[in-house]
Amino acid sequence: LKFAAIFVPQPSSSRKDYLSGTPEKHPELVMAAEDAKEATPGSVDMKVTTKKPISFYIRSAKSFFTGVESESGEKKEPVCVLTISGLGEAVSTAVAAAVTVEKDGLADIKKIETSYPDMTSGGSTRGCPRILITLWKK
Repeated sequence: LKFAAIFVPQPSSSRKDYLSGTPEKHPELVMAAEDAKEATPGSVDMKVTTKKPISFYIRSAKSFFTGVESESGEKKEPVCVLTISGLGEAVSTAVAAAVTVEKDGLADIKKIETSYPDMTSGGSTRGCPRILITLWKK
């Protein structure tokens, strides 16, 4: 299997008013979202925080690779690529989820990116650690 990375630009803050409203107002946004789904099938981004326990994210990551069936009987297919990202204190949670999935033999860690982006809070700018881990299904 070959995978291609596609860059989807994020809207600027000046376009917030454009993005607000119903899909009927902006059908081009619905079409763009559908195109993005088709362009990157089997790829999911999981953002990790410290608000939920590590076990929640481990269970979620495993279910992305094994597939799940909802209560209504709808089956969600497994994904091929999972990208786990964590910011600040959630870095260790992201690492724990990725390592557990790899240890269980569900996926391989293919890429680890770290950065230290500037974050502004209360008028001051400080650096904050960030990690991005890409897992591919075995």
